[in-house]
Amino acid sequence: MRGLRRASLLALAVLAVPELAGHALAGANDLRLVNLCPQAQGPVPGVQPCSWVKRDASGVAIDTDGLSNFRSLMSELGVVMAPKIPMVADTLGLAGFSMSGELGFTQISHNKTFWNGVEAVSPQNPTASRPDSTLTTVGVFLRKGLWFPVPALEVGGGVISLLQSQMLFWQTYAKFALHEGYQDLPFPSLAIRAALSYLTGTDQVNLRTTSLDAFVSKGFGVLKTARLEPFGGLGLILIKASGKPIDFTPGTDNDFTATVAFPGQETITRYRFFGGAKLKFGVLAVIGQYEFYPGGTSRDQSSAVDHSAGQNSFSLSAGLDF
Repeated sequence: MRGLRRASLLALAVLAVPELAGHALAGANDLRLVNLCPQAQGPVPGVQPCSWVKRDASGVAIDTDGLSNFRSLMSELGVVMAPKIPMVADTLGLAGFSMSGELGFTQISHNKTFWNGVEAVSPQNPTASRPDSTLTTVGVFLRKGLWFPVPALEVGGGVISLLQSQMLFWQTYAKFALHEGYQDLPFPSLAIRAALSYLTGTDQVNLRTTSLDAFVSKGFGVLKTARLEPFGGLGLILIKASGKPIDFTPGTDNDFTATVAFPGQETITRYRFFGGAKLKFGVLAVIGQYEFYPGGTSRDQSSAVDHSAGQNSFSLSAGLDF
C-alpha cells in the first residue's frame, strides 16, 4: 500500500511540472487568444497589428465574430477538459479504494477559425500550421467509497494534462448509486454523478466545467476468472469561461489601452452520450469509454454564438481496485 501511495504522489508530481513552467515553454496547444483577431496593415513595415485595436479612446473593440470565435473555442476546449472518469454505476463500497491512470483522445474542429487561438497557429498565415485534429490528455485519479453522509456514495479526484501544452485540468466528482448490487437479478445498477473540472496553467482564460451524468451498468462473469461490465448513459456539460487581460499589440508598442480581456460568457451548454465496458481481473481493472458530444448552439447576450461541431472522444483507464 505504501508503494501505491508513492506511485500516486510521483504521478501527480510529473503532471504538475507544466504548472511550474513559464510561458517561454508554451506548447502548440497552449492558448494565444490574440491570434483570434484578424490582422490589419499597420504603420510599421512587416508588422500587422490586430484590427480590433483603435488608435483612439475606444481602445480595443472586439467584434461579434471575435466573440463567437472565443465562445466556440471555449466550448470545444471545455469538452476536452470535461471530466470523463470512466466508471460503472456500482460504487466501490465502504472499504473500497481505487487508483488509476487515464489516457484520452478528443476530436476538435482544428480547421475552423476559432482554433486560430492557440500557439500552433501563426496569425500572419493561419493555414500554414494547425493544431492536431485530436487532442490527447493523460491523467491520474484516486477514488474512495463512502457510506456517509448517505449510503452508496463514492468520491474521487485527479488531474489531467493536455499534451503539448502547460494546461492542467483539476477534477473532482461525487457519485451516488440509486440502485446497485443484486448481481443475480436481471436488473442493472443505476447511478448519478456530478463532477467539476478547473483549468490552470494559462494566463489567457478562466475556464470551469461542470458535468451531470446518469448511467446504468450490468456485470457478467467471464470464464469464472474475470468480470465484464458494460455501461452507458447521458450527461449535461456546463462551461463557464471568461478572458484574462491580454495585450492585443504584442511586439508593436507599449499601448496599455490595448490590454483587455474577452468578456465573460454566459453558460455554454453541451450534451454527451457515452458507453463502454469495464473488465476486471482480481484487483486489476481496465475500462474503455466512448463519448459523443453534439455540436453547440448556445448564445450569449453579446450576440456571441457557439459554432462548435460534434465531438467524439475515447478514454482508456487502467488501475487497481481494492
